[in-house]
Amino acid sequence: MVAAVAAVVLGYSHPAHTCGLEPSINGGFTISHPGSLEVAVAVASARDSGLLPAASSEAITNEVRLQHMLADLRRLQARLNKARDQIPGDSTAPFSLVLVGPGLWSHFHMTTGGVLANYHTDGPLAGNAVVLTHASALRAMLAGSLSIKQATELGLIAYSGFDSAPVQRTLEISL
Repeated sequence: MVAAVAAVVLGYSHPAHTCGLEPSINGGFTISHPGSLEVAVAVASARDSGLLPAASSEAITNEVRLQHMLADLRRLQARLNKARDQIPGDSTAPFSLVLVGPGLWSHFHMTTGGVLANYHTDGPLAGNAVVLTHASALRAMLAGSLSIKQATELGLIAYSGFDSAPVQRTLEISL
């Protein structure tokens, strides 16, 4: 656990208009939003306890990692679309999601025609809620091996922003 925290601190990068998967960033880790460090520590703890898989030691390129993350974000978008009719009207505000670690940002907009998503964006939407999670936690939630309630209790998903409760309800319905 201490090694994970040290890796996070040593890998700190000032927020920029790229994510940690870009070649110029410090070893692939950015602290892209307040609360990112806490989620990263929760992920390290969940990995130590076996709740989440250990970090891959497989030598894969950042491009491949990015494609895996984008596929999971598209799966989230599909889940949001599928649950759209069950989501209360007050829970349809746009929100940003950051995958802690690389700082990969996405924006989600709930519309009557479906959920619009923009991936690999420059940061959060101004004035809207932000969801913070990690790629491995998102994948576990999408696979059903981790409930969103459990993820929230363990700090593997966190919310920030003026009124994040509607976004939290949206994700609870969708995941």
